[in-house]
Amino acid sequence: MIASELSLKHGAVLLWAGTICAPVFKIKGLAKMIGIDYEKPLAEQDRRFMDILLYGYKNGPVSYVYKKKQATSFYRGCVADLRYMRDAGTKSKGNLRAIRFFSKQVQCAACNGSKMAPELLATTIQGQSIVDTLRLPIQELLLFIRGLPHSLDVHELKVSSQVKDEIELRLVYLNKIGLKSLMIHEGDKA
Repeated sequence: MIASELSLKHGAVLLWAGTICAPVFKIKGLAKMIGIDYEKPLAEQDRRFMDILLYGYKNGPVSYVYKKKQATSFYRGCVADLRYMRDAGTKSKGNLRAIRFFSKQVQCAACNGSKMAPELLATTIQGQSIVDTLRLPIQELLLFIRGLPHSLDVHELKVSSQVKDEIELRLVYLNKIGLKSLMIHEGDKA
């Protein structure tokens, strides 16, 4: 939602670029209030300002002029504005287009959507990645965990036995209450 190579004057806040709405004037007032140059590219300024643009400014209200009227309110950020438009059921074609464009789910290239750190993704158990293991149905994962002691050497067994026992206990409980899987798969609804 932010094009850091642009200045605020030239549309760095993509959600509001080319519009003349209250958030544009509020952002201009906010920039002035916290010392951001409206005409200088954001990449050349305080990087924290991009987070403020996205997620809001909670340190105080912003004063600005919109439609010749003085206004004061907190700046809630582009993410909150987008959610508000979506949840309010906007009928504006421009807002609906912005919601569609900025609400696309994009899979993280580093973790392939697993939300796991690269170090964890590189870990394997009996030749299976952690992600593949966690995608197993609960009953299969329980069998997999129960089969681990047979494949571990004495040192590995000593180090992992308490953790394995805790995992097994939790999997037994999850299986008992009817949970089928630990991960939400594509196409499933949360």
